[in-house]
Amino acid sequence: MNNRVGVDESIEVNSNTTGSRTLCEHFRTKKFIWIISSIILIAVIIAVPVIIITCSNKEMEKASTVTEILTTIEITTQIEITTQITTSTTTTTKSKQILPPVIINNNTKWKQNAVTVAGGFGQGSGLNQFNWPQGIYVDDDDQSIYIVDILNHRIVRWELDAKNGEIVAGGNERGNDIDQLDSPVDVVLDKEKKYLIICDANNRRVMRWSRQNIDDQEILIPDIICYSLAIDNNGDLYIADSQRNLVRRFQQGDMVGIVVAGRHTPGNQLYQLDRPRSIFVDEYYSVYIADYFNNRVMKWLKYATEGSVIAPGHASNKNPNPFGSLISLTVDHMGNIYVSNWDNHQIMRWSPGAIEGTPVVGEKQSGSGPIQLMNPQDLSFDRQGNLYVVDKDNHRIQKFIIDLD
Repeated sequence: MNNRVGVDESIEVNSNTTGSRTLCEHFRTKKFIWIISSIILIAVIIAVPVIIITCSNKEMEKASTVTEILTTIEITTQIEITTQITTSTTTTTKSKQILPPVIINNNTKWKQNAVTVAGGFGQGSGLNQFNWPQGIYVDDDDQSIYIVDILNHRIVRWELDAKNGEIVAGGNERGNDIDQLDSPVDVVLDKEKKYLIICDANNRRVMRWSRQNIDDQEILIPDIICYSLAIDNNGDLYIADSQRNLVRRFQQGDMVGIVVAGRHTPGNQLYQLDRPRSIFVDEYYSVYIADYFNNRVMKWLKYATEGSVIAPGHASNKNPNPFGSLISLTVDHMGNIYVSNWDNHQIMRWSPGAIEGTPVVGEKQSGSGPIQLMNPQDLSFDRQGNLYVVDKDNHRIQKFIIDLD
């Protein structure tokens, strides 16, 4: 067998071999492209959901962030609105506390049977007794009353419905030491209600006594015969100086004061006073004065150089019902004046422009019954319009309930 290949055969064989190689390379290239395409397609198939999920998460995060921001804004707005409402409510509440819930007018009446709210157990030095009570201060914040117990030389506080009082100043026998009083006659609380202000009459001084610490006391104003005290809306202190026939106003830290009524010489002219005994200051800083020896009630407007007589106490054809001995006074929201009559044992009301007073509680006949008084002294209203009277010679404090029927 001949194995030799010829030239033509060699060329043909080479040609076939080259074609086969070219075809193989072509298929290899296509296969490679197909593999690459498949990989890319698979990558795309995998990547697209991931991208979608990621975008969705981002959108959800954005939405969540926006929701949180909106929620925060809404909550903040609600808080601000709530704060405004709370502030408004608080302001309204404070305003309501300033104005009494019951407005007393010319037609207001009180039940004639009084309730004894302090004392009433005879004359004595026990904590349920008084020895000639004189001044009174009603604290509406805690419904307690402060009473000046003259001959026991002390100030006593009685809580609502209490059976006994609590000594809050003095009570260390009669004397002139810093912790003693000598025949005090009046008491008020300062504007912040941290201190008692006391007329220590026989010691010729005004004392300041801490409510929190009975051992904390000081001489506020020396060398003054004080008979009555009042505090205005600014916290200024007014003192009736009976010896000098003046009423002075003292600002905090002032020991000299400014004369707001009267002159040094006693007299019955409109610019004069004669032993002022009781004073009241209204919201307009007008001063009402019980002018004792002139037996009249005077009103001095702020900055006035003389007063006006608004309740003459002397008997006349126009005034058949005189004061008697004018001891103390208070004024209601309508400008009606209420005075205590030592001789008549009654509380009288004088309306603006009236020519005579009208009895509101008590009888002309003195006594110890629930409708009677014996030498009434100081008097005051609470926010409900109830009337408190110091029934001196019965050694008790009487409360006349306002009659709303």
